Amino acid sequence: MSNQYIILFALGAMVCWGVADFFVQRMTKRMGNFASLTWINFIGSLVLLPLAIKDFHLITSGQNWLTLGIMGILDFAFGLTLLKAFEKGKLSVVEVLMTMELPLTVILGLAIFKEQLNVLQLLLILMIICGVIFISHKKRDFWNKLWQSLTGKNHWFEKGAGLALTAAIISAFYNFFIAFNSRSLSPILALWLPWTISLFFLIVYMALKGGRAEFFAESKKNLKLIFIGSVIDVASWLFYANVVAQKELSLTTAITESYPLIGMFLGFKFNKEKIAFWQIIGACLALAGVIGIIFIN
Repeated sequence: MSNQYIILFALGAMVCWGVADFFVQRMTKRMGNFASLTWINFIGSLVLLPLAIKDFHLITSGQNWLTLGIMGILDFAFGLTLLKAFEKGKLSVVEVLMTMELPLTVILGLAIFKEQLNVLQLLLILMIICGVIFISHKKRDFWNKLWQSLTGKNHWFEKGAGLALTAAIISAFYNFFIAFNSRSLSPILALWLPWTISLFFLIVYMALKGGRAEFFAESKKNLKLIFIGSVIDVASWLFYANVVAQKELSLTTAITESYPLIGMFLGFKFNKEKIAFWQIIGACLALAGVIGIIFIN
């Protein structure tokens, strides 16, 4: 794959992720995080099955099954955590906080894939981290909020911020394993088998907890939303997996992490979400850092 196609695929992942998260948040508000994640994994597994069958012969060792199985567990944990963050918090806050997965993914790339970063790239990553700190707080009086939080007098973080940060950590490890399995096996298998494993966990969970009638009743009311959100989400991961199979994990993730810009615009335009000036500064810092990393590469 040429560099031009790699950049186009990375930009495709960026746009699709921003749009998909907008629809997924609506799914979560109407159906809950469990039902939304179940449908996303089901449609993803179903769409990729014909392509995955052709790659089954590539799974030849227990190590391959182990890494794909770990991805399945991470996918299950990440999906539930992120969708819960969407349910509790603002789309604009969750989107920008998820940029934390960039420096974390870069650290994994440096430590395990032995990728190289220069001083300017490290400074841009620090800019992203600072932006994330700003966006996750309601007011500029940072230290006052910190003290009030430690003494139990106030809530330091925006609603859903803690969940979003947890999802970012899980996502960084998930990104690493996507790159690892996309290179050692295939991008299709790196997505399909973990999604299928996660779907199995979700079905077992639903069977034990109950609520199947409610699940199908709510799903029937939102079939169009389910289809649109799930297909766009699957497309974003396909773009991403194909890029990290060819290019450095840190560079690819830096490009795709520009997707919060799409989510913030959609949240402001259609959900009428209010964004404080302090949070706008944080968003600008985080996104400027991401964009800077793109251009210096």
